[in-house]
Amino acid sequence: MLNFTATRPSTHQGVHRRNSLQRWLVRWWPAVFADAVDARKRMEDILAGRAVSTAFQPIRYLDTGCTAGAEALTRFPGWSVRSAAESPEAVFARAASSGCVTDLEFLAMERALHCVAALPACLYVSVNLSPQTCLDPRIHKVIQASGVNPSRIVLELTEHSPVADYEALRASLALLRDSGLRIAVDDTGAGFASMRHVLKLKPEFIKLDRDMVAGIDSDDAKKAFGAAMVSFANGIGAVLVAEGIETEEELATLREIGVPAGQGYLLGRPSVRPEDWSTWT
Repeated sequence: MLNFTATRPSTHQGVHRRNSLQRWLVRWWPAVFADAVDARKRMEDILAGRAVSTAFQPIRYLDTGCTAGAEALTRFPGWSVRSAAESPEAVFARAASSGCVTDLEFLAMERALHCVAALPACLYVSVNLSPQTCLDPRIHKVIQASGVNPSRIVLELTEHSPVADYEALRASLALLRDSGLRIAVDDTGAGFASMRHVLKLKPEFIKLDRDMVAGIDSDDAKKAFGAAMVSFANGIGAVLVAEGIETEEELATLREIGVPAGQGYLLGRPSVRPEDWSTWT
């Protein structure tokens, strides 16, 4: 007969574990709390000082090389490609943990739309937003106050986690789409959530994740997936945009399977310089 009571922790063991937890809290909790307070303070400083800038990266037609649009990428003071701790992704993650990511996304959006005036008038601008921010009624005021024609704006949904209420999200986006604004789903192929966004929202643009593009020229599975996404996008009337194109071989393969548009270092690096933006035609 199995003796289950033999596996139960003794009273002494329970007290020892409780004491160990208490010692851990005494030792580390002040530092954890201080880090949280510091992160919140830094977010408040960024929001109060409106300390964001915008870099644009061109999105090009792969057959002609002409520029179709530009993706707005947020930059923060002191950030460089060698500083992962201060990367835009890290700052937005801290904003999320501090409870102010929606405010930060709106600030980034306002800044990006303000810069649209320096882009050629023929280009659309893609702005990254999480689904939760798209549900915030302030989004209509931000777009209206920008003065940018909604037909030039593409909202690029960035969140990878599941959306709890697609009906509410669709209703919010429908009001924007009625004005001419279009929707893109980012990082398609990176996980189930992005594909669910595509199926539920039927976006005008589908962004093929960089992981599906890297080395596509030498990977039959990625090539097959890319070709399937071309067919799928055509079937729902969407434009497939390949992200992170970095080699001539990747570009040639994407052209071969019929991907119509893309972006990446090979086609144009992000730039904060209006004099660069003005040359994208």
